[in-house]
Amino acid sequence: MPNNRLPGMLEDFVRMLIPGGDALVPEAEGALSIIEGKGLRRYAPQYRPKAFIHTWLAWQEEPGKPMGAAITTWKYLDPTSTQAERFVAWLHWLFLKERRNER
Repeated sequence: MPNNRLPGMLEDFVRMLIPGGDALVPEAEGALSIIEGKGLRRYAPQYRPKAFIHTWLAWQEEPGKPMGAAITTWKYLDPTSTQAERFVAWLHWLFLKERRNER
């Protein structure tokens, strides 16, 4: 995970950027549960977060947008969430620290 504290992959972090109360979140979860229950899952269990976020993104106004564009261009994801702000602050700290060490 980008915060180096929670386990998971990038898609787990991106899921935290979905605005709270989004009505499609339980629908995407339900769709995955249905195919899993029917034995139709083709992804490995550890890749469920990837299946979830790409399912959710596929149901947006412009389906198929990459995660980055979902933040910057389409505003499907919230770049002002607490998790996003913490990540940006950490990046600033990291790279400003690196620049200070180069001098």
